[in-house]
Amino acid sequence: MSKKRSYLLTYLGFIFFVLSGCNLLGTPQVDESQVATQSALIIQQAAQATATAYAMETEMANIATKAALLGSTFTPTFTAVPPSSTPLPTSTLPPTQTPLPSFTPFPTFTPVPTATPVPCNRAGFVADVTIPDGTIIPPGATFTKVWRLKNNGTCTWNTNYSAVFSGGDRMGGASPTPLNATVAPGETIDISITFTAPTTEGKYRSSWKLRAPDGTVFGLGSRDSAFYVDIEVKSGTSAYPFDFVLMVCSAEWSSGAGTLPCPGTDGDAKGFVLVQQKPQLESGVVDDEPALITQPQAITDGTLRGKFPGYKVQTGDKFKAIIGCSYNYKSCDMRFQLDYQIGTDPIQTLAYWNEVYDETFRSVEVDLSPLNGKTVRFILTVLANGEMKQDRGIWLAPRIVR
Repeated sequence: MSKKRSYLLTYLGFIFFVLSGCNLLGTPQVDESQVATQSALIIQQAAQATATAYAMETEMANIATKAALLGSTFTPTFTAVPPSSTPLPTSTLPPTQTPLPSFTPFPTFTPVPTATPVPCNRAGFVADVTIPDGTIIPPGATFTKVWRLKNNGTCTWNTNYSAVFSGGDRMGGASPTPLNATVAPGETIDISITFTAPTTEGKYRSSWKLRAPDGTVFGLGSRDSAFYVDIEVKSGTSAYPFDFVLMVCSAEWSSGAGTLPCPGTDGDAKGFVLVQQKPQLESGVVDDEPALITQPQAITDGTLRGKFPGYKVQTGDKFKAIIGCSYNYKSCDMRFQLDYQIGTDPIQTLAYWNEVYDETFRSVEVDLSPLNGKTVRFILTVLANGEMKQDRGIWLAPRIVR
């Protein structure tokens, strides 16, 4: 029986050696779960081998007993039982973690401002065409103020609209003064009103607004502000008895094409007159006194004339001005002329001067003593000498002095 046990121990040792050899063939890098799985398999295989050994031992004992009974010697044949060849489970890597999508913030809510409706009637200020604020006017002198306004409303202005006095010193301005043209939204118009300066020295302001056909009075911007003329009445050498620039739009302007607006439009082929506060003379010098820019009708021997309101000439009166071509109008060739008219008599010429572009200017003076005591309408005239090219003339500070 001890011999049988020796066989059994040898067999168990052989199985243990085989199983241990399988694990000693290498040192694979596995994770803890794989090690646990392998350990469980080894224990299971060992248990199976032990059970098999005991079963073989029992079977051999039974065979030996039978052989003894038969009276013969029996030599058992040993057959090794191979270990289980169940493969180790394949290592499965844990799934890759999928990152959550980044949070996209909701857009900030920006409230949309409520649009303010544009009213039917609204004006905007563009420029003082004549009589800048603070202009010095002699006592009792007549002058014309011109404002350039823009239609900033949604309704078209027509000749049923007018300028009306709204406060301050009226100074004889006609109220209402109807508009002289149709003005669509976005367009501009020049509004002219003639005033008479007070006889007392001081500062004066006359404020005005516009009135629609239905009686609605409106002004500039959302506050309906007034537009105004602001002057200083002052005697002395700084003020002239008659200032042609101040009176420019009190004059009647015309050419061969008919009556022209005042102020006109630069480049108008019919001819035009403009006021320039700081003109550049033919020599290139920029003067600080205002000037009249005059251009005759764009035809051969074209003309332009402005007939001013009547003025009673007094002893010692003289006409003075500086004349010349506009700067850089190098083809300029024109005639400047001082004319006059008494009542309905024919127009007479007092003096004239021919000017070409030579980068100089001319100072002119005309004695008015032959007209003493007479009420005269003076006329400023310019003519193209032949073909009209660049005949654009300057009357710098045209005035009557005493």
